[in-house]
Amino acid sequence: MKCPVCKDVTLLMSEKKGVEIDYCPECRGIWLDRGELEKIIEKEDNYISSKTKEEAVKETKEEKPRKQKRESFMSEIFEIFGGD
Repeated sequence: MKCPVCKDVTLLMSEKKGVEIDYCPECRGIWLDRGELEKIIEKEDNYISSKTKEEAVKETKEEKPRKQKRESFMSEIFEIFGGD
């Protein structure tokens, strides 16, 4: 499939965490097939829910909870598309 923006560049496909993502190596545009956005949203919700539960358990065990940068499922999915 060709990139809708670049017209002559063939899209590349990447599978990450069970989600197929088509992307253009030239303009870095990202295209999802039908249902893929819903998969990403569902996985993100599950990821956040599990992290929130883990943090609640840690807070009850520790006197002072440590602040850490919170990663997300979406950051893992799109890490291959980060800036160069």
